[in-house]
Amino acid sequence: MRHVEDDTLTLVALGEVEPDAAAAEHLATCEQCREELAALTAVVSAGRAAEPLVAPAPHVWDRIAQEIASTTSDPAPPSAATAPATATATARRGPGGSTRPAGRRERPRGRLARAAWLAAGVAAGIAGTLVVTNLPGTQEEEPAPVAQAQLDPLPGWQETGSARIEEADGRLLLRVEVSGEESDGFREVWLLDEDVQQLVSVGLLAGNEGVFDLPEGLDLDELVLVDVSREPFDGDPAHSGDSIVRGRLTT
Repeated sequence: MRHVEDDTLTLVALGEVEPDAAAAEHLATCEQCREELAALTAVVSAGRAAEPLVAPAPHVWDRIAQEIASTTSDPAPPSAATAPATATATARRGPGGSTRPAGRRERPRGRLARAAWLAAGVAAGIAGTLVVTNLPGTQEEEPAPVAQAQLDPLPGWQETGSARIEEADGRLLLRVEVSGEESDGFREVWLLDEDVQQLVSVGLLAGNEGVFDLPEGLDLDELVLVDVSREPFDGDPAHSGDSIVRGRLTT
């Protein structure tokens, strides 16, 4: 029996999508999927009910990363809790002239991993991604710009946008703004190298603007392209190859 995809359960719990007919039919008969959806919904409700929202301390993020790493099926290297997930891919031209990175980026599976990811996102005041908007000690500090990019539409799209890397309280934040609305899927933000051979997902873009906490260890001298893609609800964590906008970061 094929269960409802992890990403779909998470987005349903967030209220971002409604289950399609097949998913609704499966949920009506599968106790396991219903229990997981109920648990994720409870996390969302608890996070949104908390007032005021307070950003977790750094050690909380470290603990979440360790819990997520412990749920992956393959043994992780010693630095897996803090190292960014990158994938080396072979570029392939797709429909409409978009470039598809062929590499796969594994996401943690299982209820614990999804709940940790979801709780971290909701606690930071976002929907569907680890967007940080209220870092400790930055309320009165104006973020210092590090790099910025104009995001131009790729073939088949008319959206435009901008991206900016800022430094606040010793952390690097990526602020992304994209026009238009989501259609038939969701939008995901990536950092790519010039040759589109390496890619790192920094999170899901809910709405038209998001602020993403960049993990330590990213080589921003190599990962100089900001890419926003349209992703279908297919449970595949790899880049879809359907890029909406893209731009190069400059200092």
